[in-house]
Amino acid sequence: MASYIMAMTINPAAKKEHPNLSHHVNQSLEVFTKNEVTVDKLYATLGRYDFLAVFDVADQTVAFRVASEINSMAILETETWPVIPFENFSKLI
Repeated sequence: MASYIMAMTINPAAKKEHPNLSHHVNQSLEVFTKNEVTVDKLYATLGRYDFLAVFDVADQTVAFRVASEINSMAILETETWPVIPFENFSKLI
């Protein structure tokens, strides 16, 4: 299994176009479930990004598909990073 962090920002145009934005954000996040991805942690943030999702997938193509599907809904814009535990990284250097 590979671990990923997906940073998500609400699309500025979506803020203007959708009066019930919370509903549309939740629909966008359902893409994880649709692709059988369990999100380990989901955070709302007070910074550059609005949400952070931490999840594991067996195949990186699933991470690509989830990000692409969420972006295509035009509510959230995503940035996805593969991650490894620091302990594993420190053994590499």
